[in-house]
Amino acid sequence: MKQLSKFPNEELLRAEGPFVTIYQSVELSPPNAEAEQLKFKNQVKNAQTQVKNECVGPTCEGLLNQLDQVPNDKRFWSVNKGSVAFFFTPSETYYYRLQTQLKDLIEFGERPTILPIIEEFQYIENYYLLCLSNREFKLYRGILDRVEAVDLPEDAPTTLEIALGDEITRGKQLNTGGPSGVIHGVNEKSDELDIDQENYYRAVDKYVFENYSRPQQLPLVLFALPENQAVFRNLTKNNFLRENKIETSSTQLNENEIQKEVNKLINQLLTERHSEIIQRYEETTPQYKLGDQYQDLTSASLEGRIELLFIEKDAEIKGSIDENGQLGYEGNENFLNQLALNVLATGGKVYVLDRAQMPGLKDVAAILRY
Repeated sequence: MKQLSKFPNEELLRAEGPFVTIYQSVELSPPNAEAEQLKFKNQVKNAQTQVKNECVGPTCEGLLNQLDQVPNDKRFWSVNKGSVAFFFTPSETYYYRLQTQLKDLIEFGERPTILPIIEEFQYIENYYLLCLSNREFKLYRGILDRVEAVDLPEDAPTTLEIALGDEITRGKQLNTGGPSGVIHGVNEKSDELDIDQENYYRAVDKYVFENYSRPQQLPLVLFALPENQAVFRNLTKNNFLRENKIETSSTQLNENEIQKEVNKLINQLLTERHSEIIQRYEETTPQYKLGDQYQDLTSASLEGRIELLFIEKDAEIKGSIDENGQLGYEGNENFLNQLALNVLATGGKVYVLDRAQMPGLKDVAAILRY
């Protein structure tokens, strides 16, 4: 079973079906892992019944095996609240831990049901938060507006003293030869501080990039005073560092206060990015926009012509796209889910919005590539 943290995820989208999709909301107040275990056990049992009744072909046994083997222990369900999304295939099981509470759901079909989770990932990626002063750092893992401290190993350059050791220049004597012999003095204090800070930031930059940013391929957000932001950004080689930043000191802040600062940034980003895409739609000429012309949307999605797709939250249009690219209205599949998968498969972006936020107040809309 593989836990995923980014969406869209290429491995999931390329996986071969059939799929069982299970969403389970988690509300543990107070924590009651046993109740969640029992609920999930029943969800899995219902999914197995669905597969036995509806699945045809050699892949069915593999799918049932994945459902049989899924872990269901107290530790897995000992989380505060949110949801867990499971995607079962005949050969693998994928899951996401989500902050938002989604409706419980069980679906069997040729494709994963991905519309409910898009909203959580559409504006904000998971990320790392680097809290940096001139002599120490802490690292946090960000999941939307929630951050969790990363447990760093003992050899991590968490302080200037650990990182530089004997290479610290502060207070080191200068030996200068001259006609009258050797002159002893000390470095100018400001120069010493500048040299040590830059050397320390290079060590931090290298460590975070090699151990976290590059392996996880996640953005990095810097939490530091403006003057420290300037020094770090001037020397960083971490191409995952983003322009988004928190310009204050984290040194005297506790976990809750750091969380509040992160919330301010995330709320600002959500507002800005939503406004940007709506403005983009409004400024796009009519020939490069589509509304609820479902067959035109189908053709455009298969041809890779949709750059941005907007879908109303909880909207459902019963139907599916056949092998000839024609939309039929038979069956129980949600056409909008298949449409979203087509767009993601061709490098497009999908947004799930409340009705009041939808462009033109339609249930679906799209911006086409030029």
